[in-house]
Amino acid sequence: MPFEPELPRGKRVAVKPNLTFPFHRPGVTTTPEVLRRVVAALVERGNQVFVVESDGGYGAWDCERALRGHGVHEMCAALGATVVNLSQAPRATLTVRRRRGLLDIPFPRLLLEGIDAFVSVPVPKVHCMTGVSLAMKNQWGLIPDAMRLDHHHAFDEVVLEVNRRLPAAVAVVDGTWFLDENGPMEGRPLRKDVIIGAGSIGECDRYLCALMGVDPLGVPHLRHAIAEGFVPAQLTDGAFDAATLRRLSYRAVLRRTPRQALVRRFFRSRRLTRLMYTSWFGRGLHRAFYAVTGRPSA
Repeated sequence: MPFEPELPRGKRVAVKPNLTFPFHRPGVTTTPEVLRRVVAALVERGNQVFVVESDGGYGAWDCERALRGHGVHEMCAALGATVVNLSQAPRATLTVRRRRGLLDIPFPRLLLEGIDAFVSVPVPKVHCMTGVSLAMKNQWGLIPDAMRLDHHHAFDEVVLEVNRRLPAAVAVVDGTWFLDENGPMEGRPLRKDVIIGAGSIGECDRYLCALMGVDPLGVPHLRHAIAEGFVPAQLTDGAFDAATLRRLSYRAVLRRTPRQALVRRFFRSRRLTRLMYTSWFGRGLHRAFYAVTGRPSA
């Protein structure tokens, strides 16, 4: 499919790839060539471009390692873009309004005050905790805190508010590979060789669900976003190429490992998350576990 998404002109634009591993893995991280094409197209349109990413969750690896492993510094230097490690950038506070009260989370000041537009460059995957990881979920990595898992108890509301606060947000989906059977870092890559441009993050996720054979009402954060009007309940006729959708569509499968099934039981419990990850017991348990298996980035 030709690379023809609608992109801003003459703006300050943040670009968020999915670099959730220290080096490129098909179906796991954004393909370096696709990211280069997106950044080059934005620069050619007279934009000031910032490529942004943060540290891996639970300290699995630092952002700089992932940036180096994907050649982002060299790419940006060659194209005239700027790399921003959000974990080291100035922070502000984003307040999320929930039924249970207000929740303050750290958020990059750049994204609240220093950009006019935003481009998400996700990789479509199944996800062992959230069901799928599409355009909305890609922005979870904007939270500049390696312990952002402490906010999993309010994941649906937090990830929606994060996406709502991004100005003029669009998506350019790296569909070179999709990830099936398990995710976000393991699974079976499916070669699709497609780039999908979407005029909004919500429309993008609704389209990808149709392409992957996923019921968005069965995905908690998408169900919440549909109820809040951020994700369309139905695909809009004429807003997409029906023939291409039929050609690319498949039935996604998610097979969780026994460990993932166990961890998912307390994914949304703040008390259990803190017990298993941030308490002395949790830290000791993970040190012992990683001593045997190695960290996910190994």
